[in-house]
Amino acid sequence: MKPAKNKTTNSHRTFLRSALFGTGALLATPSLLTLSSCTAAATSKRATPNPDFNADIEIDLKAVIDKVQILPGQPTTVWRYKASILKGPASTVQNLNDTFTGPVFRFKKGQKVRIFFRNNLPEESIVHWHGLHIPEIADGHPRFVIGEGQTFVYEFEIVNRAGTYWFHPHPHGRTGPQVYNGLAGLFIITNDEEQALDLPTGKQDIPVVIQDRTFDSKNRLVYLQNRIQRMTGFLGDTITVNGKPNASLNLNAGTYRLRVLNGSNSRIYKLAFNDGTPLTAIATDGGLLAAPVQKRYIMLGTEKRKTFTTPYTMQDIVA
Repeated sequence: MKPAKNKTTNSHRTFLRSALFGTGALLATPSLLTLSSCTAAATSKRATPNPDFNADIEIDLKAVIDKVQILPGQPTTVWRYKASILKGPASTVQNLNDTFTGPVFRFKKGQKVRIFFRNNLPEESIVHWHGLHIPEIADGHPRFVIGEGQTFVYEFEIVNRAGTYWFHPHPHGRTGPQVYNGLAGLFIITNDEEQALDLPTGKQDIPVVIQDRTFDSKNRLVYLQNRIQRMTGFLGDTITVNGKPNASLNLNAGTYRLRVLNGSNSRIYKLAFNDGTPLTAIATDGGLLAAPVQKRYIMLGTEKRKTFTTPYTMQDIVA
């Protein structure tokens, strides 16, 4: 379907242009044994819900192995999150179809949330809610990892200001590979202040997760092929948007809100319309800006981290 002829035109559909920058033994001591015992006890307590926590919303979140058609030919084996709503509005959970990214969670400040995370992967994992102000035990620290077939119950209240956050696995030394295999989703919060601004909503509020990937001749994901990539950061040769290469948007008349996450390991992106139409930045990963800022293009960088973690930058754009 062709877009209407107005401000949002066919030339805007391919709106992403990438700037190809980039680049022993431990003795067991009584104190370490005590810490390990405390950690095990804390984790076991989180395997079941707290009866005194009255959740407004409950979500079942699984980490699973799946196959997704990304490139022509054989489907690609990915690790992905799958979510379903157990209690609360169905609109809280948005699963993105035919992709390895997602889901998208949408909450309002003040809601109490319970999430049952079930690890169906062949290795340990845990979920970190990146940017959220939550109790330490619900933050997804590597010491709280759970094994295959185990469950971790998260319980917390949404206290953040309106903004776009994200969630990803956080096991020690395995964050990068697990995110690369597909484990990542967005966590969107709104509040009364934001809702009063009359920003685009519904189908005009679009999550955009940008990641680079490398595939072999059998469409399998390839990560960290050599020592140089381990030192300087991984750069894939295929750019995906919401898990799809050569992505485009068929837009109707109107203004759109793009919640853009750089979920790549090391790559920096330059975002622009190919006809030079300005972008209006309204928020970053910290929430709404004091005032909108109009730019010809926006750079989406990464944080300086080692390759086993996942750098990111978030940008909220109206166009």
